[in-house]
Formats: sequence, C-alpha cells, structure tokens
Amino acid sequence: MNDGMVFLNQNLFWPVIIVGLVLMAVFVWKEWSQRKEQRFFVKMIASFLAIVSLSMIILKPSTYQESVRGKGIVLTDGYRSSQLDSLKSIYKRIKTEEYTKGRTLFLLTEVDSIFLLGHGMEPFDFWQVEHKSVAFLGGDANQGGQDISNKSELILGEPLELSATYANPVAGNWAVLADNGGNPLDSIPLEETESQLIQLSAEPKASGQFVYHLMEQDQDGQVVSNEPIPIQVKEGRPLKILMVNTFPTFETKYLKNFLTEKGHEVLARTQLTKGKYKFEYFNGASGTIYGFTSENLKDYDLLIIDTDSYTGLGRASKEAMEEISASEGLGIFVQADEGLFRLSESQSPFRFNRDYVTETELGQPVRTLPKYPYAFQENLRTQEILLDSATVASYIPVQKGKVGTTLLQNTYQLLLDGQEALYTRIWTKILNNITREQETVVEWKSLTQIPRLDEPFEFELQTLLTDVEITTEEGARIPLLQDILIPGKFTGTVYPRKTGWNQLQIANDSISPWLYFVYDDGQLQNIHQTQLRNANYQKFVSNSTFDDSASASKKELQTIAPFWFYFVLLLSLGWLWLEPKLSY
Repeated sequence: MNDGMVFLNQNLFWPVIIVGLVLMAVFVWKEWSQRKEQRFFVKMIASFLAIVSLSMIILKPSTYQESVRGKGIVLTDGYRSSQLDSLKSIYKRIKTEEYTKGRTLFLLTEVDSIFLLGHGMEPFDFWQVEHKSVAFLGGDANQGGQDISNKSELILGEPLELSATYANPVAGNWAVLADNGGNPLDSIPLEETESQLIQLSAEPKASGQFVYHLMEQDQDGQVVSNEPIPIQVKEGRPLKILMVNTFPTFETKYLKNFLTEKGHEVLARTQLTKGKYKFEYFNGASGTIYGFTSENLKDYDLLIIDTDSYTGLGRASKEAMEEISASEGLGIFVQADEGLFRLSESQSPFRFNRDYVTETELGQPVRTLPKYPYAFQENLRTQEILLDSATVASYIPVQKGKVGTTLLQNTYQLLLDGQEALYTRIWTKILNNITREQETVVEWKSLTQIPRLDEPFEFELQTLLTDVEITTEEGARIPLLQDILIPGKFTGTVYPRKTGWNQLQIANDSISPWLYFVYDDGQLQNIHQTQLRNANYQKFVSNSTFDDSASASKKELQTIAPFWFYFVLLLSLGWLWLEPKLSY
C-alpha cells in the first residue's frame, strides 16, 4: 500500500524539468532533417526515455510503504545471561548487538523497539535511541564499594573525612585508607551484611595535590580493590580574628595560642573591671576596640565572643555586629556557658533541647569529651558541623555571614593530655565552617561525576569577568555556552587527553588554574556502574513508553531502486550510439 510518489530532491524538480525540456528540444532540432524517416521516431522515443531516466536518478522518487520493524536486544556490561536466554526463547531470531560506548548501534536501523540489558548506555549515547521504544531491564548488582563521599578540597589542618558504602562486603576483609605510597592511615573491618557504611579519616601534612587510596584487603593482606581518592590541600589564608571575653579562661587561652600558631592575626580583648580592658596583639594585630561599629568590625573575618560579652552588648554594638555579619560575611562564634541555654529568642538565635547527655565520643582511638547536656533543635536554618559523625557545633546563616556555637566543654584538656591532633581537628573544622568565606573571582563546578580519558567532561563556571576565554594546559581553547538568564554563568565541554590531574585556565589572566582529576577506565568501576544504572533507569524506566505488544506498523518513505533507471538510461544511450552505425 502506498500514498503516491514523492521526490526526495523536490527542490530540484523545476530545474530538472526545464533542463530536460531544453535537452529534448536540442535533440529534436538536431534530428529534424530525418523527420520523414521511421528511424526519427525511434530516436525520439530513446532520447525521451534517456532524459526521463536521468531526471529520475536526480530527483529520487520515493513512495510511502507500510513497514513493520521488529524488536532487538542491546547488550551492555553486566547483563544477565538468563535474561538474554529468556528473551531469545520468547522472540525467535531476535536481533542482538553488543554496545560499545561512543560507537553507533547498527541494529537501530532495523528495529523500532529494543530491550536494553546490563548496566546501560552512557548518557552521551542516549541520542542514538531518542526515537526508539526502550525497555531497560538492568543487570547484575555490584559487590564492593558503591559510593565514596569526601571533600575534594581541604584547607591545611582540616581532616580528610571519607565515607563509603559497601554492598555485600566480605566478612574478614578490611577497608583501608592509604596515602600515595600505600602507607595505611586508617582502617575498619568489613562485616557480613547487605550494606555497610564505613568512615575513615586522615590528617594531610602538607599542601598540594595528592592521591590517597581506598583499598580493600583480604585476611592475608592482599589488595582486592584499590580506588584513587584525589584531594587538593590548600594553604589556609591568614585570618583577622577578634576575641572578646568578660574574663580570662583556659579555653580562651589555649584557643588563642592555637590561632596564633596557625599564623592568624589575633586581637584579644579581656575585661578587667567595668570599663577597663586588657588588649593583646599577635601576628601584626593593632588598635583598640571598645564598642562595636561597622567601621571597626568590617575588616575582621571572625569574631569569637563569650556568652557574657555577647549578652552584654549594647544595642548599637549588637546592631553593628549583626549588620557587618549580614552584609560583609563576618563569622561570629559564641563561646557557650550555662547562661547561653537560658537565653530567649530575642537574645539568641540558637534553640536547644535538654538531652541530659554530658559526654560525646570523637577521634580514633575514641576519646570521650565533656559537653553541655543539651542538643541543638532541628530546623531549616540550623546547620550542624559534624566530626566523626558526631555534632561538634552548629551555625545559623545570616545572609553572607554565620553565627555559630559549640556544646563541647574544656577542649583544652586534649592539649594537656597530648591529644593535639584531635584538638586541631575540632577547632579547624568548627572555625573553617563559621569564618568569613573568601570571595573568588571565578567559581568552578564539575558537572561530570567521573571524568575519563577521551570522554566528554562537562564543567560550569560563574564569574563577573567579561570576555571569558578558557584554555587547557596544552593551550587549546574551549568554547563556552553562556546561560541566558544568568550572564556570568557558562558551561563548557573538554575531552581530557591524559589521566591524573588536569587543569583549565582563564586565558591571559593571573587567576590560579582549576584542577580536576581524570580516572583510568578500570578505576571507580562499581561507582560508575551504579551511576550508569541510575541514569538509565531515570531515562528509560521513569518515563517508559515501551509496548511489549507486536511492533506497530507505520508508513515510511522508501526510495525506488535506481537500478531500473540506470538500466533504461544505458539501453537508450546504447541505442542512440549504435543506430547511426547500423544505417551504413
């Protein structure tokens, strides 16, 4: 059945007709002297057929024909043989093809619906099946590490905290966090369970780019798996800190010494008597501050103030402190005492629930620390600061700034007991989360979760710079796509040419390059396959249009085979060439 003829090269119809008529007219004029002979009419018919055949070859006539396309099977990594056998027993002689990322599936030209087996296709290949009916059946579940979570950038002194989920772990094996040389830094035994969450930590000793390793070892110490953990450790910038206390305490004394040793500029004010204060200056600090004003607070990154001083602020000082925190990003840390937990909502932004728990456990090996018998009330504004899965502090965002406090007591005792590393971890974690955030000219973001060699790596950047031009470390320029709604937001795609650390740079600018890590094909396979299954599930299952019934009939344009036109053209031209020779 068909619905008439259609020319694929419809735009050439009239030019071809005109040229054909001209050729026919030229041929008639050339042979007009033979018009009284019978051979004249034979030549006219042959030339007409030749011109028509040539025209059809150019115009490509086609007809709509009913076409029934069948089902096919696409096999990806991790497919189950039992699923394949089952489908082949139901659909006899069903077409099957193995998927290779980045390559075109030839099967798709012959089928209109497919069964997708295994972990699935790469998202950058989804375009191949955009107009096909797809049934994603999944594949075998992975065993081992399914997810790894950690911060990719750390400030020197901040601990590396890593959490990972193991599916069906092997009891007796160990999860080990090791440095670049394979030296173990932390470990935890695996248990016999369906899923196990492990948490490991380490203390970076220097700044730079490092590749830690999450290894799984069996009972004999043999490495079962080894996954890279790329980390950038940056030098912390020196902060300008103001410490205000009603009276000196050991907690303040040791915290002040800790900040000074880290190179921060510290101005400490301690009240001696009413209206009289003692000022201490460290690492270049200077000046005196009595009442708070917008002018004398605007240059500080962090204000550490005890509860009595906080509640004793005059109205003007409190308003100035809150205004600078909101507009300039000043971080405010309130040192807690029993009085903090009795303040009303108008006096303090914090809300607490009494939990009667006076101790918390931190560190490895576990260390017990005293705490106030309270817990932070959970609400949308309060952000917990966690260390070793325990809440050590919380803060409340106030526009650009933050106001925070801790429930821990007498942390200085750790220093007296020789636990300097744990003390450093606690206060680095707390203060890094509360202090004024450094404004950056360019903010980068990786959109591709696991960058790989010669595969598209998508990134995003936001900047106030104009005429942004991004280059790779080899000097190649990367085209950017600007967001319509946010002019300073751009996205780009690059194809990494080496594994390990790569970088992107804003051309002709002194801004530090942005570093990202490219993995080998064999690395993070379990995590990649889990993400692949999730992406395919979301694409093909959540919005499934697959119909398991027989493939629907539909009309498709099918070009008439040009063989017949070439055959007629060859016969006609052959006769026109041979006929004059036969007349002699």
